[in-house]
Amino acid sequence: MVICKGADSIIEKRLKPDQAALAITKHFLDDFAKTGLRTLLIAAKEISAEEYERFADSYLKAQTSRNKERDMNKVSEALEVGFDLIGSTAIEDKLQEDVGQTIFDIRQAGIRVWVLTGDKVETAMNIGHACKLLDDEMNTFVLTSLNEGVIKEEIAKAIDPQTCSKAVRENAVIVAGETLSLI
Repeated sequence: MVICKGADSIIEKRLKPDQAALAITKHFLDDFAKTGLRTLLIAAKEISAEEYERFADSYLKAQTSRNKERDMNKVSEALEVGFDLIGSTAIEDKLQEDVGQTIFDIRQAGIRVWVLTGDKVETAMNIGHACKLLDDEMNTFVLTSLNEGVIKEEIAKAIDPQTCSKAVRENAVIVAGETLSLI
């Protein structure tokens, strides 16, 4: 049995087509993410002993190759396809005490704060508000497109002072992980 867990945007690509429960599960994950919960999909498939032996041999060779990390990822990715969706999780990962005030103080001192997370955009935004990194007075731009032309248009709009809906002191840009790989 091979079991795989991860972000829905990653695991979804590794599922067999036409997973009946995927649409409703994604709806629940989106609702959970909006409340600040960290979400994952869990998928599984059975493989034969022969398939496992081929994988194990290839993985061992990859571990000793010149480009070890790339080759190990390539072998793993070849195995990580054709999964069945078996579940999802949504957990609360509370901020440590005083994180919000500390980030607020850092920003008040004029220091720019950037956050890199593997969370869904909705979760990241909720946590950003909880830790006082984001506030309702900011112009917030969310980049999620997988089309480079659309991304360029969204960025141009985000930096155009005439496009900003509010006269505010700060902008916040939230970029989805897949979109970041295109920028």
